[in-house]
Amino acid sequence: MKKMKVVIVGMGRMGQTRYEAMKRHGGYEILAICDCDKDSLASYPEAGYADWKVCIDENRPEGVVVCTINEVIPEVVCYALEQGMAVFSEKPPGKTLEDALRMQRVQAQTGSLLKFGFNHRVHHSVIEAKALIESGILGHVVCVRGVYGKAGSRNFEKEWRNNPALSGGGILLDQGIHMIDLICYLTGSDLHVRSSHVDNLVWKEMETEDSALAIMETDKGQLVSFHSSAVQWKHKFDMDIICTNGYIALNGLLTSTHSYGTESITYYKKDLEMETGRLGKPREYTMCFDEDFSWDIEMREFYDAVVCGKEITNGRPEDAVRVMRIIRQIYEWGKR
Repeated sequence: MKKMKVVIVGMGRMGQTRYEAMKRHGGYEILAICDCDKDSLASYPEAGYADWKVCIDENRPEGVVVCTINEVIPEVVCYALEQGMAVFSEKPPGKTLEDALRMQRVQAQTGSLLKFGFNHRVHHSVIEAKALIESGILGHVVCVRGVYGKAGSRNFEKEWRNNPALSGGGILLDQGIHMIDLICYLTGSDLHVRSSHVDNLVWKEMETEDSALAIMETDKGQLVSFHSSAVQWKHKFDMDIICTNGYIALNGLLTSTHSYGTESITYYKKDLEMETGRLGKPREYTMCFDEDFSWDIEMREFYDAVVCGKEITNGRPEDAVRVMRIIRQIYEWGKR
């Protein structure tokens, strides 16, 4: 296996997660790691840097894995692309739509490869849902309902993610972005916001939102309702996909906290003839999953694109721009 030489910029929780996934893959040679917090570098054998530009310039890697705070992402990504390096960047793609557009523009100008991390697309339940929709067994999608919520921490309002100067937004940008991307991915369509409420329901003095609720419509006329929340005291990930001939339910999500419940997909075929004997209670087919390989799948796709010349299918620059445009619409509607 050809080794791909990379550096990691940002060694917080996500940098550590990507580091471990690359080590499991076996095709990465991690030349150096970088973080402004020296303590986060202490337990790793690789060379450590406090300055990301020095880290990139001194090591001249083939690829740069960017796991910094939102404010810094565009600077690191664009610099690495301009040096002719492939880039894998965590979501969100910066603080604003303009950040995402800037990175897309630089990628197009340089021709360097750019992939963003949207690991929810490659959770097993989502992979199964995508295959089921594309099979046509349940007809076509007409409606989607999604809820993605967590409990904000004890010092939630003091976290960097709720400092708009560093993050650009609150729970919608931090967590809700995943579900918006999933809805676009599963419907194969763009979303247009018809109304939204962006609120501080509990953390009244916080500068960013703790709740964002939106009603949207796809290019195909499919209706979508969506709620991203930091006041969901019992962690919750639910998505209902209503089709012309059936219904798909995604419930739970495997994460490092194991707080969202068992990850599962259940689907039902329309049964107006009451073959089960009861209207509204069709046969159900359920699959549950107890392992999450999403981080490994993403790092494999990045490696295959850079080393083997394969096409990026998830987390493309256009995907990032699309989801940031939808988020901007939700924020703008919420201010009316």
